[in-house]
Amino acid sequence: MKILMMCRLYWPHIGGVEKHVEKITEILKKKHEIIIVCEKHDPKLPDYEIDRGVAIYRIGGAGKWAIWKWWLAHLQLIKQADIIHIHDVFFWFLPFRLPYRSKKVFITFHGWESIYPVPWKNIIIRKISELMANGNICVGEFIRKYYFTKPDYVIYGASEKTKYPKVKRSGAIFLGRPGQELEFYRQLAKKMKVKLDIFTDDPNAGKYFYKYKYAFVSGYLSILEAMAQNTPVFTHYDNPLKYDYLNMTPFKDKNFKIPDWREITDIYEKLWRK
Repeated sequence: MKILMMCRLYWPHIGGVEKHVEKITEILKKKHEIIIVCEKHDPKLPDYEIDRGVAIYRIGGAGKWAIWKWWLAHLQLIKQADIIHIHDVFFWFLPFRLPYRSKKVFITFHGWESIYPVPWKNIIIRKISELMANGNICVGEFIRKYYFTKPDYVIYGASEKTKYPKVKRSGAIFLGRPGQELEFYRQLAKKMKVKLDIFTDDPNAGKYFYKYKYAFVSGYLSILEAMAQNTPVFTHYDNPLKYDYLNMTPFKDKNFKIPDWREITDIYEKLWRK
């Protein structure tokens, strides 16, 4: 099948959604033709390229009008797609849903907008996206509670099944974006009297957990990668939503088995058969 995926950012940009999409496409491309459409976050990047067998189209403008204008010039991508899967940015496809109402369109809701309480506007936009799609995947059970979404599947991400060398662990590692949360972890490291190594833009940082005594992380992917490398996780919340984001997970279940990306990809393919 020809699978068209839309996501705001993609490789080589670094982030949780970007990594999620990259990992599933690595597997899907073995059986399907994959096309990615994303924003052009760096003007040095080409408008179009094929990377590791995946076609990538980059939209040069920002804002809904520039994005819709780009789609009007690239409607063949929609016409030729057997499946359209959108990661969060359903508004990109909104003007074209009625003309292409027979198309099978699905959406993955990744996380939240880091605004608490969640604005009603955000809830309504997600609800419209859910109703206009043929099915959805929620990354986190908390989305059902705070956005009133009825998910077909709930996932949390995955981690590679890799053997890591046994080394003497020391210090703590932070993976994430600079900001207030990083400052909290700096203070925590100071209180614990451990050296904190900070990674904000290293695409391979998820492979370093085995070197550290502690992982200071807050996102699902980083938590799973740390758990897979037997590194204790310290995480942070500052509002009830973030508390539920962290606690409405199966991570603390002693029988929890960390999925790999093949298992996550299987869920996508099951959804598309809906």
